Amino acid sequence: MAEGLRRTDAKAFFANERTFLHWMSTSVTIGSIAAALSGVAGHAHRSWGDDFTERAIVVRVIALVMLFLSILMAVSAGLNFQKRALFLEAKADGPYDSRFLPTLLTCCMVISMSVIFGGAVYRLATSE
Repeated sequence: MAEGLRRTDAKAFFANERTFLHWMSTSVTIGSIAAALSGVAGHAHRSWGDDFTERAIVVRVIALVMLFLSILMAVSAGLNFQKRALFLEAKADGPYDSRFLPTLLTCCMVISMSVIFGGAVYRLATSE
């Protein structure tokens, strides 16, 4: 057996697929939350009148940003899956890690939760 040839463990292919499915699950979850936020904002705008118009617009913008990030995460997960599969087939040394998706997810969640928290604090401070 030649010294340069290596055997890729079959578990690595399954780990790559499992990682892809986890990222897709996260992407679908964020997309579902965005769709729910958009639906609630639309209902509040139509049913509760002008008092909630400004808040409904803010919630819709947050929902659209989260939906865009969800799509971006799904595309990036697919690209990472393909890149890692090519590395595994070529028996390359990597890099196999992904720094973009975890950073994107963290930023998305921190910003979204901060805006929602800020809105709740603002509503609490202005209600009398």
